[in-house]
Amino acid sequence: MILFNGEPSQSSELSDAILLGDGVFETLRSYSGKLFALTAHLDRLEVGLAELGGASTNSYRREKIIEGVEKILMLDNFPNGSLRISFYSDGNWILSHREYKAPTDGIRCTILKSPHAGLGYKSASYSSRLSARRRAERAGFDDAILLQESGEVSELSTSNLIALIDGNWMTPRIESGALPGVTRKALIDNFGFTEGKLELDSLLGADSLGAVSSLREIQSIKAIDGKDTPSSNRFRELQESFHSWILGNLAL
Repeated sequence: MILFNGEPSQSSELSDAILLGDGVFETLRSYSGKLFALTAHLDRLEVGLAELGGASTNSYRREKIIEGVEKILMLDNFPNGSLRISFYSDGNWILSHREYKAPTDGIRCTILKSPHAGLGYKSASYSSRLSARRRAERAGFDDAILLQESGEVSELSTSNLIALIDGNWMTPRIESGALPGVTRKALIDNFGFTEGKLELDSLLGADSLGAVSSLREIQSIKAIDGKDTPSSNRFRELQESFHSWILGNLAL
């Protein structure tokens, strides 16, 4: 007998791969039944599946995932939603879609050391990242900015980082351990962002800082370890222009 959310469930629904988090996932934001960058998210999912190998690559069919996505969006047509695509090493996959409340305020961060390099995809076992965020929350913050042992800044626990430095927008390089985020790439390709090495001193001296992801779009970082960070008109202009750009590039 297996209980899933307190109710009996078939054992096949909770395989060892699911219980152990042996899989990869992608999270997308939906806008009244439309999605931003589904193709890019599936591309990254497939990178992770190639690492898993075995049954996951043998049973994966992109068209089946897209059919499932279309179905779940019809069933739950939220004005703002969070869609998660999870694919496991044994070939099982799960789609979930829930309503999403977009953040309206900035976040307060703390800096935590993180010696772990990024995988290049999102592992279903996200415990180390969630552990960093929980540590930050227990200390009274909203999230953690991760610092490698080398002193290089990489990203937040579950989002990429952006910084306005000397009038130019940048984001930490992939070599820092940062995830090759879909929103991050959109900013590089379409909004003039560069990627580079970001040291702690430069982070703390930035003109504006933000957290970016497919769900939150662009959210300001308003304080680090209790010290307020600068806010700028350029940051607010970026938020507005990026949101408008997303709405003009929805599909499905």
